[in-house]
Amino acid sequence: MNRRHLSFALGLALTLLFLGAALLSLVWTPHDIATFKVSAKLQGPSLTYWLGTDHYGRDLLSMLMVGARTSIAVALVAVGIGMAIGIPLGLWAANRRGLMDEAIMRFNDLVFAFPALLSAVLITALAGPGAFNAILAIGLFNIPVFARVARGAALALSSREYLMAARVAGKGEVRVTVEHVLPNIANMLIVQATIQFSLGILAEASLSYIGLGAQPPLTSWGRMLNEAQTMMAFAPQLALYPGLAIVLTVMGLNLMGDGLRDLTDPKLRGRP
Repeated sequence: MNRRHLSFALGLALTLLFLGAALLSLVWTPHDIATFKVSAKLQGPSLTYWLGTDHYGRDLLSMLMVGARTSIAVALVAVGIGMAIGIPLGLWAANRRGLMDEAIMRFNDLVFAFPALLSAVLITALAGPGAFNAILAIGLFNIPVFARVARGAALALSSREYLMAARVAGKGEVRVTVEHVLPNIANMLIVQATIQFSLGILAEASLSYIGLGAQPPLTSWGRMLNEAQTMMAFAPQLALYPGLAIVLTVMGLNLMGDGLRDLTDPKLRGRP
């Protein structure tokens, strides 16, 4: 197994681990995180509580599983919004060219001029805290990312012979785009989606950490970090576990994205 295959395999394994934990939490967790057991607070790992408990006596493993569900769901829907709007917008700009293309790209430049996380904080602060507003805030800034990637990739293919042949055969621009352009840029869009997915998890964790993301009774990794910040001196594990979950998930998605890029890039095929 060469380096690219190993990177992809490791990233896929980490991603599936946390995705599996999130899906499993829909039907089962070791303990109910809505149940407080003050008598069992801040216990260490044991056969009953595999990772220990927090300051309310809640099982940390169960909270990590439910937190994975919230964090991954927010990031996944936000990426879906970006792809659903950004890709058609970018392909349309590549087809139309001219003034419309220029207007869309300059609007993208305007959005990119502001840090995405800072803008997401502003939107959620104005709209109010909550998972739904976090999804909208993160999703809005995925739109220009996918629009720019789709436009650039489509323009790179615009002079290919098979596209010209399809147009000569009488196919319209929409049909040419759907049948010939989109399949040939799909790998690039998928790689970008993994990158935006990891950034979405970081953004959701940041928003929840400052109180603008998921609200009780929902929990997320960022909210767990927020609750643990005042207990770092005597219970550092409360911050260690969610922090490690964020790091490993983001690392897994980035490794998987890098591996996919290398495996699907014809220039890199056959290299170690």
